[in-house]
Amino acid sequence: MEIQNEDGRISKWASFFICIMLASVGGFLEAFTYLLKGGVFCNAQTGNFAMLAIYFVSKEYHQAVYYIFPILAYIIGIGCTIYIPKWLSKLSILHWETIFVFCEIIILFFLGLIPDTLPNGITNVPISFICAMQYNTFRKSNGIPLATTFCTNNLRQAVIHFCTGVEQKNYESKIKSLYYISVILFFVMGAGIGTFLIQIVKEKAILFCCLILLPVLFILFLSDIKNKNL
Repeated sequence: MEIQNEDGRISKWASFFICIMLASVGGFLEAFTYLLKGGVFCNAQTGNFAMLAIYFVSKEYHQAVYYIFPILAYIIGIGCTIYIPKWLSKLSILHWETIFVFCEIIILFFLGLIPDTLPNGITNVPISFICAMQYNTFRKSNGIPLATTFCTNNLRQAVIHFCTGVEQKNYESKIKSLYYISVILFFVMGAGIGTFLIQIVKEKAILFCCLILLPVLFILFLSDIKNKNL
């Protein structure tokens, strides 16, 4: 699914804005779960698979089981992005991207109200679910494949396009490289802002993600209504 659809549902600048806002949320959630929820990263599951193997081989099975739940949540989240959009397309004038961002805001809002005395998994599992859905819902921006919840492939693409742009004097490749770098920078900024707010308001810091997502929801909602009236 593209942030900028083939029919030009939203402008290129709006697409870019949505992309960097989502990346900011991705960085924020990485910092949040690492600092407050057991030193884990819920945005991608590589670390969870590694820890699952480490604890399993070490025969610390109770710890190994802990990492199964976010992995399952991630799998279910990806599956939801495949089937739910097909179902909603028959029932709603709103696009799946708009409905998802609305649901993400609601979930993050309620996570901000959860007491810190409850187990970390109660927060980590929903965040893994959200990140999986965000990752597989917003896979491109203006035709450029990217990820808004982690940086590894974005960094790879930034380097590839930069080298191609310099070697072949290709202007388009240089622009794509800057696009990826911008996404990475906003991811890092989100993590930095998250770290700062966590020091002040602890678990309530996640509510800031709701504020970041509100303009995204507004842009997507307006585009859906406009598209419906055409």
